Amino acid sequence: MENRSLPITWINELKSKLNIVDVVNKYVKLDRKGKQYWACCPFHIEKTSSFTVNEVEQFYKCFGCGVSGDVIGFVKKIESIDFVEACKRLADEVHLPLPEIHEDKNIAILKKRKDTYLNILRDAARYYYNNLKLPESKPGIEYIKLRNLDRATVTDFGIGYSLGWHEVVNYLSQLGYSKEDMVGSGVVEVKNGSYYDAQAKRLVFPIINSYNEVIGFSARILEKADFAKYKNTAQTLLFDKSKTVYNINTIKKLKNTEGLSEIIIVEGQMDVISLYRSGVRNAVACMGTALTQYHAKELKRFVDKVVVCFDGDSAGIKATLRSLEILTNAGLSVYVASLPAGVDPDEFVLKYGKDAYLELIRNARYWVEYLLYYYKGKYNLAKPEEKSRFIADSLAVIATLATESEKDVYLEKLKEMTNISINVLRDDLKNLINGKAPATFGVASDSKADNSPENVALLRENAYVKAVKFVMAALLYKKTYATLDVNIKDNLKNGDYIKIYEYIESQTSMGNVPKVSSIFDMFDVDNNSDVYDIVNFEFDPREDNDKYYRDCVATLISYGLLVKQNEIRTSLDNTSDMQLKMELTKQLQEIITKRKGL
Repeated sequence: MENRSLPITWINELKSKLNIVDVVNKYVKLDRKGKQYWACCPFHIEKTSSFTVNEVEQFYKCFGCGVSGDVIGFVKKIESIDFVEACKRLADEVHLPLPEIHEDKNIAILKKRKDTYLNILRDAARYYYNNLKLPESKPGIEYIKLRNLDRATVTDFGIGYSLGWHEVVNYLSQLGYSKEDMVGSGVVEVKNGSYYDAQAKRLVFPIINSYNEVIGFSARILEKADFAKYKNTAQTLLFDKSKTVYNINTIKKLKNTEGLSEIIIVEGQMDVISLYRSGVRNAVACMGTALTQYHAKELKRFVDKVVVCFDGDSAGIKATLRSLEILTNAGLSVYVASLPAGVDPDEFVLKYGKDAYLELIRNARYWVEYLLYYYKGKYNLAKPEEKSRFIADSLAVIATLATESEKDVYLEKLKEMTNISINVLRDDLKNLINGKAPATFGVASDSKADNSPENVALLRENAYVKAVKFVMAALLYKKTYATLDVNIKDNLKNGDYIKIYEYIESQTSMGNVPKVSSIFDMFDVDNNSDVYDIVNFEFDPREDNDKYYRDCVATLISYGLLVKQNEIRTSLDNTSDMQLKMELTKQLQEIITKRKGL
């Protein structure tokens, strides 16, 4: 939730005097169909209505571009104004006096500093880009030609060149910026009292966020050197490479103008740029670092499906394996496109062309199938002991799936690959889920199995996350089959989930009806993928949601019990006190019995 400097009680009063249908109708023509109001989305181009307004819950949602929010958020977005200004305009409409605003002094100072840094970064990016017109930029121009980048691609990515160590410092000084702010922005570094260009004598790639703001740079050295080819801006107030996705600005533009069904994740920014030049514009890369949960959540804001297409070498395969749990835990549907050994996307598209690359993407395997085939290639199934290890690794993957039907699909696949009876595989899977066998997948399989409580919990988190989001959405939308249960609350492992549960619980206890629109007062929904998925949950009318809810509650509780079970086992391993061992063993048996009864 953004800083709003207005009392929440006043905001609630304002919203109580407004009807989102009346407000939205002033901007777009709404047509009522059943209980919902529909229109063509005002935030992206479309011919068929995918923008809906829920009058009961007082929020809007576009199924095309994914935006959602309450009445204040709608005015804020469509008028391109800040939160306070949106409140002022709406308050004028309903003749509600505006309360005195007390702006936090520290926040105001921080905002001013951020704005200054953004201005410096923008002006530096323009400076580097314009340098390419100069003869002194010959090394950069020759490299651009070598990589077959056309003028349009260079312009779209704002690629530029740093002429030397002090030119950008002098240029920014002439514009009136202080050296301290230049350093704070990350454009300039200082050593022994000397200020110099952090990207000196390199080809410079601006890093642009989803708001189309330059937040840092990545630069490539063009001469032979013993150090790394690429250098990123150091961590600043604006830039954190563990949270930054390269080319996310293009992704947002595509989502809003053309629609977007999937994002391709590649390893490097030159892969992104080369693919873009060939016509594949929906590719992104992390900033020279391993993929993190923050990268995954950023991607989840825009799509539900990602295709991982890392380099075809051993490092690329390991990076792929590491990424799968992170991406699936973020609620993404993950596919893997396998490149030939030793080939990266840049090389592939240059050699074979756009159509061949898109065919590769279309043939990408769902992450579960990818892992099963990865393990098959890793082991010699003609040897009984290796076949057993293959089955154990494969079952560990299948155990993380959310539904029994999904597990059955891949158990059948495993049966085909091993000629082991499906009933035997089901029994082994059941024992694994009940904590009677170790569970690892991904990179962990390349080394000694990690049976720590944290690892076991992580492996099941994919199923847990899917289950908990369905349960929370059903409670929030007041489905007849969804009821508050202390067992649900006790096994919520995310502070945001607990906050939503407690809101529903408190409103219900006071005899009030929980409103979806209130969640937008509690969170910055668009930038919180966990909450976004709950608010915008789509219930499938073809499914037995009543039964699925019960299954999800059981999964949620089982996950919590499993964590406790492994905590007790760890305690048993670490104590020699026989009386304590007996007590812990009794607790362990009770938990195992509870899990079997779910």
